Amino acid sequence: MFKFISFCLFLLFFTACSTKETKLKHSIKNECQVYSLKSAQCLSPKELVQQLEPYQIIFIGDHHNEDDLHLKVAKLIKNLSNSGVKVLFASEWFYPEDEKILTAFAHKKLNEKEFLKKIEWEKRLKYNKYSSFKPMYETIRETGGELYGINMPKIARKKISDQNLSAMSKKELSFNQGLDINVSAHKELIMPFLSHCHAPKKGESLQKCKERMYRVQVAWDSKMAEESFKLSQHLQKNEKLIVFAGAMHIETGLGIPLRFARLSNKPFVSIIPADESTKEVNNDSSDYLIFYEALPQE
Repeated sequence: MFKFISFCLFLLFFTACSTKETKLKHSIKNECQVYSLKSAQCLSPKELVQQLEPYQIIFIGDHHNEDDLHLKVAKLIKNLSNSGVKVLFASEWFYPEDEKILTAFAHKKLNEKEFLKKIEWEKRLKYNKYSSFKPMYETIRETGGELYGINMPKIARKKISDQNLSAMSKKELSFNQGLDINVSAHKELIMPFLSHCHAPKKGESLQKCKERMYRVQVAWDSKMAEESFKLSQHLQKNEKLIVFAGAMHIETGLGIPLRFARLSNKPFVSIIPADESTKEVNNDSSDYLIFYEALPQE
């Protein structure tokens, strides 16, 4: 009897331990320029380019207005170009409807002043200084690359937020109805960031507001994935598509990459930024980390 009770206690203890949630992390002890979560090794920028060779689709997360990060991404574009790759740079900052302006700028048919005026940078992106992003766009121009927009215009996001179905076109209705808002891991990741609910509707509960904002987030990711997929279908052998969006859209692979994977069987890789002080990172964060010197907090 005593042995039986002991066995039951052991089994109970073992079961409790086995169901306890464990976060797998990488400890980064050395100073790295790039860190591979696949091989748990620091890499040089040259080694990163070598490891990216099999992939035509590269998702890169952004920390907005971090000048050094954008210099590092510009350097990656340059290194890819030097290896014989033409880079197609698809940015969250622009819309598909901007293609003519972006192409003219990439091909040097518009100068910077004309480009900023036509794209309405100050109106659209008043909180993001162009000078921080300039090195990436200039490198695309210098290396013969292309610029594309993948974002969803605010007016379209508002229709989805309001569920204003009568104002939607057939295409918008189909897109809205097809949104998958039931990816539990993604919801668990995003919901804590929506608790502020900055614009509740009259009589709307906090939970309803969060659900509405979450639907917009899913729409945002889905739209950028859809546009990235369209661009990926026309890639030539010597071309790579870099999808550049806020890190939250890329991190853990649950935002744009997950939605992209549902549309395409092309292999892809993800890179997220980390400031140089980072010493620990979750194993599921991305495939690679790119380190940058963060600007001092104001």
